Parts: sequence; structure tokens; C-alpha cells
Amino acid sequence: MSKLSDAANAAMKEVFGLREGEEVLIITNPGGDWFEVSQALYDATKALGGKPVIMVQDKRARIEFTERLVLEAIRAKPDITISCGEAHYGSDPFGVNIGYVGRDGKKHDNAFRMLIYGDRRMRGVLTGRPGIKDIFERCMNIDYAAMRERIKALSDVLDKGNEIRVTSPGGTDVTLSIKGRKAHADDGDLRHAGLFGNLPCGEVFLSPVVGKCNGIMVFDSTITLDNASVLPDKPVQVTVMDGLVTDVQGGETARALLNVIRKGEQMARDKGLKEHEKNARHIGELGIGMNPMAGPSTNLLEAEKALKTIHFAIGENFDHDAPALIHQDCLILRPSMWVDERQIMKNGDLRL
Repeated sequence: MSKLSDAANAAMKEVFGLREGEEVLIITNPGGDWFEVSQALYDATKALGGKPVIMVQDKRARIEFTERLVLEAIRAKPDITISCGEAHYGSDPFGVNIGYVGRDGKKHDNAFRMLIYGDRRMRGVLTGRPGIKDIFERCMNIDYAAMRERIKALSDVLDKGNEIRVTSPGGTDVTLSIKGRKAHADDGDLRHAGLFGNLPCGEVFLSPVVGKCNGIMVFDSTITLDNASVLPDKPVQVTVMDGLVTDVQGGETARALLNVIRKGEQMARDKGLKEHEKNARHIGELGIGMNPMAGPSTNLLEAEKALKTIHFAIGENFDHDAPALIHQDCLILRPSMWVDERQIMKNGDLRL
């Protein structure tokens, strides 16, 4: 087998625990190595006794609408849905404008999320972007048991915590409340319905309490913009007050990030979505990279999994109480982190 075939087999067997007869929907874009990875996932699914289907649409930004037929395929409730494209799979117009109510009684702004979190009838991942073939081959064949053990230890600390402080050599100094929040473990265990993650996997993340984040963040590694992730020309300094971005300073990348935020605000304003407009400046995520094979990259799916990094996201959160039309991940190198004054990371090294 090729390295790519081995990686795809690890995804379907070790991560998804694919069972014979399960339906797998793979959403991709034309051309590029993401299509090659999609084909490898299709082949691995078939070899393991699953029922794969590939759907191809033009690439989408997160704030652009998904093709109707692709949405219909998602609504058909496959056991597994994999988005593997050049960019995001897109947004759901019904979900954004009206909303789906899941069996959990909560409103969800797309069918993908509703079927996973609301109804717990599906499991799924996001993967892809340029360079994904190389990343798959390097980052998928890992010791999942060892990584899951470390992720559980970190998640347990975060689940018991009330407040986090993050600093970095680049100038970050920010404090956020996590009281009552639970950590999400992207630990490569998607063997049961209701679970979501990335390929490659390896991250612990949570949603800060809405309105309870203050300080300075200095992003000196990968930053997501409209349809791509970039390494900043200069570190991007973001000021946060009461959970919202109030200032963005730096070079060209800083200006581009601010433009994406404003675009998210304008799109929400045009749709009359006042809460989405406000939350385009909301700090929606704190994430910690945990994959031992991941490294610095302009592909966010690898970069945010890299050891010795923390990332924050501007926009939508994962606890469904701060909806937005954007979610812009931004990385910090060699961070230090305290949970309720207990230092659990020093210059990027976990101390658990």
C-alpha cells in the first residue's frame, strides 16, 4: 500500500472505526490533492465494507452557501460525512436564516452540525486544503492511544478550571473565563454518532465564556483569512475587551484579517442577523495543539494540531451560544498557560 492509502485506512479504521455497511458521504472540490485524498478515503471505505459516495462542488468560503444537492445529501443522514476540499464546504441558507432544531432542543445553523450535535445521528470531519496529501501521509499514522491519553489529561484539567491566562514571548497576555465550559477533545476517536473532529486530529479546544476574555493576543504563526491560511508578514496584535476584538494592529496580514472580520459583520448586517454581526468580533475558541507529527504550516488543519502552539478563533464558537458567519483561527508560538494560577504549559511544553 502507498503512504496515502495507509493514511486513509488509518482514518477510516482507527479514527472512525468504520463498520460494514455504513454509509460515508465525502464532499470535495475538483482537482488538487484534496480530490486525491478523497479518492483514497473512498477506496479505504469500500475495502473495509462501507458504502462511500463522493460529491464534487466548486470550492466554498465558510460564508458562501453550499450547493443545494450537497445539502440534500447531508440531510439524508449518512453515518459519516467528510468534508475534504480546497476550502470550507460552505454555509446552509436554511440554517442561517431560520435554523434547525435538533433532538437536543437547541437551534443549529446548518444540517451538518444539527445531525452531529443536535440529533447525534452522524459523525464527521473537516479536512483538505492545499498540501493535505503530504499532511495526511505524515500526520495520520500515529500512536492514537498515547495521544488520547495526553489529551484526556489536559481535558480533565480544563474541565475543572475557572480561568485561563495565556502569555507568549511575542507579547500575548490574555485572560479568559472557562467557568462551566467543557473541553472538546479532537483525539481521533470518532467511532460513535455525535462526534466531530478534523483529519489530521490532535487538539484540545473549548469556547471561552461569552464576554469574559480580556487582554492582548499576538499571532505570530498561521492565520486564516477568506479562502486560505497564511503566515503573517508581521505579528498581528489583537486587543480584546469583554470578549470582543476592539483593535487589530500589524502589517498587511493584520489589515487582511480586519477586512475578513468586517466582511463577516457586513454579511450578517445584510441578513438582519444582529447577534451574528456582533459575534464577528467574538473570541470563539481557545485550542491547544497535541499531534506529535504536526508542524508549522499554511494549512490550518495541520498548524492548529502542532505541539508548542495555542490558537484563538475570532467568530463563531462551539457551544452554540455565540453564532457568527466567520471563524478565523490564529496561532501563537511558544505560549505559556495557567489554569487557575497553576502553570500547565511553559514556552509551549505541557507540564502535566
